[in-house]
Amino acid sequence: MHSVLNITRNSVLTGCLVAASPLLAIAAPPDAATFNAGGVCPMEFHRPGPHMEPPFGNHHLPPYLMDLTLTEDQQDKVFLILHAAEPALREQEKAVRKAHDGLRDLGRSVQFDAGSAAALTQALGKAESQLALLRTRADHDVFSVLTAEQKTEISRLESEHESHREFHPPF
Repeated sequence: MHSVLNITRNSVLTGCLVAASPLLAIAAPPDAATFNAGGVCPMEFHRPGPHMEPPFGNHHLPPYLMDLTLTEDQQDKVFLILHAAEPALREQEKAVRKAHDGLRDLGRSVQFDAGSAAALTQALGKAESQLALLRTRADHDVFSVLTAEQKTEISRLESEHESHREFHPPF
């Protein structure tokens, strides 16, 4: 019975892959015709959806780059900045996750250990602090790559976004 389920599951998975194969051609990289005058694909720096791989393979892309068109040189510089920051960011994210997991487990345990809770909250605070520092540094370095016009555009877009934000009371 168990092997029949495995065969059926494998058959279904194979069928799904075969059915999806025409979609892979649609997902091919853009050709030169889709690039704008600056030589940059307009969609290249848009924020990825929940199931899309972000640009550069990095999920730390500053959100303000979402609606900007960067030159190839700027793209290269942003890539290098984010690529260099990635290992340290990943380590701190793992430390944050580990502390959160420990606190969750402690909260669900039979007996509460105040010493463990204090150590985990200190570890969490330290990891989140380091993560914020690393992100701020990378964000600063990326922002310094932008032109004055791009920085002005970011300010305009952020102001526009703030003016459209609705106020929702906390109660």
